[in-house]
Amino acid sequence: MTHIYQTRQHLLEDLRNLGIRNGDGVFVHASMKAVGYVVGGPRTLIEVLLQAVGDTGLIGMPAFSTDAYFPSDMDRAALTPEQIAEVEDAVAGFNIHKSVTAGIGILPETFRTWPGTQRSQHPAVSICLNGKDADKYLMDHSLAWATGPDAPLGRLRERPSMKILLIGVGWNRCTALHTSETLAEHRRTKTRRMKVDGQWCDSPDVADDLGRIFPKVGEAFETTGDVITGQFGQAACKLCDYRSLVDFGATSIDAMNKESGARF
Repeated sequence: MTHIYQTRQHLLEDLRNLGIRNGDGVFVHASMKAVGYVVGGPRTLIEVLLQAVGDTGLIGMPAFSTDAYFPSDMDRAALTPEQIAEVEDAVAGFNIHKSVTAGIGILPETFRTWPGTQRSQHPAVSICLNGKDADKYLMDHSLAWATGPDAPLGRLRERPSMKILLIGVGWNRCTALHTSETLAEHRRTKTRRMKVDGQWCDSPDVADDLGRIFPKVGEAFETTGDVITGQFGQAACKLCDYRSLVDFGATSIDAMNKESGARF
């Protein structure tokens, strides 16, 4: 049994101490485990985040899913062509209401189904927003360059008072840095294969970072003094301006990729 706990009031005070105010937009990456025991669990966390930004604010989280991918735990090399075709036919494909989040924790999954939460249409890297003008930022999520300037993560860069909040996680979890790489002249790329409307298609995108560059970018950004650190429950937090990080990241990633030849 635990004797250390967090309540809604405790957590709201933590957010206020970090500098989150009414009207802010906050894109959140969080580890529930790092926060510690919360009375009310993920429900309390979402309620306090929405309370902190108020009716004119906006909360966002990733809603990445795998329903449109060939199953990652199946070895294509061990299957016959007929079996591969059978599995590909069985892949469900993305459904904006039914596709659960994958590998990003209980908080984003709870947020996905929260009253008022809206989700973008991308089959693999959708995001969820709840709050003022959410639909404006979520519209037209293109298959190609899905984190680029014309995609939802890119459009959030234009929102006033938009912030990034890391709760008990590192810069490797910061999806906005994919937007940075999309903006960089020298960028790592990949081809994303997905099932869309019953058909398999390929689309270009920036490559997965896998902890290679993003932590270095975040650590360099911290030296600028533009990152606020604090606590949310028992979790160490980092809070920064969304656009400032993305623009800094684009310059830094461009330089790192240019120097290395982007051979990863």
